[in-house]
Amino acid sequence: MPAAPVPRSPAMLRAFVLLPALVVLLSSTYQLGAPRGLAAQTLDPVELAERLRTGLDEASVAGDDDALGHTVILARRAVTAFPDHALLNHYMGYALYLLAQRTMETDMRAAHASLEEAESFLERSIELQPIAESHALLSSALGMRIDGAASAMSLGMRSGAAMGRAKALGPDNPRVRLLEGISAFHTPSMFGGGHEAALEHFLAAIELFAEDAPKPPLPAWGHAETYAWLGQTHAALGRSDEARAAYERALELEPGYVWVREALLPQLGGGLTP
Repeated sequence: MPAAPVPRSPAMLRAFVLLPALVVLLSSTYQLGAPRGLAAQTLDPVELAERLRTGLDEASVAGDDDALGHTVILARRAVTAFPDHALLNHYMGYALYLLAQRTMETDMRAAHASLEEAESFLERSIELQPIAESHALLSSALGMRIDGAASAMSLGMRSGAAMGRAKALGPDNPRVRLLEGISAFHTPSMFGGGHEAALEHFLAAIELFAEDAPKPPLPAWGHAETYAWLGQTHAALGRSDEARAAYERALELEPGYVWVREALLPQLGGGLTP
């Protein structure tokens, strides 16, 4: 007597159909030279989330646009196979956010398109699980799309509300405080921002990172980046020695941090402290 068929939900069937494509993509991503952490062929969404976390960190630190592009492709396929996985949606949104950062100065239209798409994935992540970093990234993505008085009114209110929810969920989350500091750095002091306000946020984030130990595959990005922004803030305030010390600390945490080594430090002149 044949066994009764096992019932499958639409989500299970969708994942079953897409899994072969995901295996092919993982293999091709490795061949194209993506970050080492993305080489393994895995169908486990939790392990995929960890590989995305690692891959995005490596691409960001190395300033590797090709690796970031490959990781965006992998994230897109992963979240298509597992659309109801909160962390995969988070990392898809984060990947697009990083992509927008890389293209903001050269192709504003493409950057805004990436940000809008990032918002949709971050909102989906939030629907599935209350991840503080997803709220904070959503706030930052909305803020990055402000390009005039009209958009400042609508996007600014949405950005502020998202950051408020992020702070409520993660009052001691260093990544939330980092993104709040970046927002303050780019906001005039008359509207609650400014370099002194940003400095306070970055110093608070650094203290919080000292106790930060998220279990994989939870978000863990931002430690070295906080020192990079702290250095920029000191530089903007005319404190070159403090800026250099912050940049050097960023390089202690991430020796291959291209943004700091090749862009921020040279702006100060003199290179690393002997």
